[in-house]
Amino acid sequence: MTLEQKTKKLHAVLEDYGRVAIAFSGGVDSSLLLKSAIDTLGPDNVLALSARTCLVRPEEQQAAEGWLGRHGLTGVDFQAVDLYPLSWKEFVGNSEERCYHCKLRIYKEFFEIMHGRDIQILLDGTNTDDLKNRRPGLRAIHELGVKTPLVEAGFDKNDVRARSRILLLDTSNRPSSSCFATRIPHGLEVTAERIEAVAGYEKDMEKFGFSGFRVRLHPLDRDAVVVQLQEDDFERFSRPGMRVAVVRSFRKAGIHSVFLDLVGR
Repeated sequence: MTLEQKTKKLHAVLEDYGRVAIAFSGGVDSSLLLKSAIDTLGPDNVLALSARTCLVRPEEQQAAEGWLGRHGLTGVDFQAVDLYPLSWKEFVGNSEERCYHCKLRIYKEFFEIMHGRDIQILLDGTNTDDLKNRRPGLRAIHELGVKTPLVEAGFDKNDVRARSRILLLDTSNRPSSSCFATRIPHGLEVTAERIEAVAGYEKDMEKFGFSGFRVRLHPLDRDAVVVQLQEDDFERFSRPGMRVAVVRSFRKAGIHSVFLDLVGR
């Protein structure tokens, strides 16, 4: 199908839902889904729900909460929901099912809010590319009956970005992001200390002009990290003095070994 055909199908899928809530992170997928739902159903029939946790940068949360205003969209009910995943035993344990437990808890909270407003349908921004990888969170989506309109309409990541550009969404070229817990190897507990450390490392990396990267804790050495860069940033990293400056920054933060993942992101 062409992008135009997929867009028509997306609108048709949304029309069938009537009144909906959208799990909104402020990322490229949920942003397109939110805009499409508003355009199709009208602002009065859309509730945007955003999880506010310690697992994302405050700047990302603020960007999500200001997304509607930046795009001149009014009349949409938006609610940021304060959640505390570090109090969830199954999340802190950090098994390979961590994302499943987290998504399940967050979306159950969303459903409680929705039911208080007589909204039955929750939408998630999963796209078809997400189905190709192991994503435990998808199991939670299926168990709870959450709808994935982008999948139903056949949108992959490139389609999402292309349609977002047409709609002039400021998220169209935003790199994919994930929560800080994904930087902690399975088997190591997710603690406030580790979350704060990762947040600090990534904030320091941003000062060097990098974006869309990851700084992951090493599974065997508490004084080591693994840096994953976007493909376009390998050249920047190799510039004279850059590697030395990055290593110096990490060492100031107590990290003695810095590994670069040559596969990248």
